[in-house]
Amino acid sequence: MAEGPKTAGEEQQPAASSPYSLGHSVIPIVNRLQDIFAQLGSASTIDLPQVAVVGSQSSGKSSVLEALVGRDFLPRGSDICTRRPLVLQLVHLPRRPDTEVCEWGEFLHLPGKRFADFSAIRREIQ
Repeated sequence: MAEGPKTAGEEQQPAASSPYSLGHSVIPIVNRLQDIFAQLGSASTIDLPQVAVVGSQSSGKSSVLEALVGRDFLPRGSDICTRRPLVLQLVHLPRRPDTEVCEWGEFLHLPGKRFADFSAIRREIQ
């Protein structure tokens, strides 16, 4: 049954099938699935949304990744190159009104350690 038009003062919530609500409910599930399958190893796989950035040397792959993240965090320099594949998992956490904006990075090989200094992230990747 369709609802009538909203009157002034009534909040409009996104429909259950809207992309907004879908993203907020699916992303935590996808993150958890990735964590589980990472622990199980390569024998267990699941097809999840992914972006692959490929290209020849110095073709801008790192710049694409930094543009997606919105921060400079990869090593730079004339003798610097990304020597191994990088897996980035971006998670959007809604900002609570009582907290400051905080961005950080984590590495699977350093569980529980957060890097708020993106220069430290760059050094860890080197």
